[in-house]
Amino acid sequence: MPAWTNSQEKTSPMEIEDNLDSSRDGLEQKEIKCYRAKEEKTNMIEELNLTSDVST
Repeated sequence: MPAWTNSQEKTSPMEIEDNLDSSRDGLEQKEIKCYRAKEEKTNMIEELNLTSDVST
């Protein structure tokens, strides 16, 4: 009988891969969010610059 620990019995290689995939998805979501936030900030700055140019 092999000397397995409980954690090794519970987690199959497929489950480990699934966990890696889900954490990778989370990272991609964060990158997308960050990119969108940067885009929105850039757009807001451009809009502010346009409105301030009009008033001067």
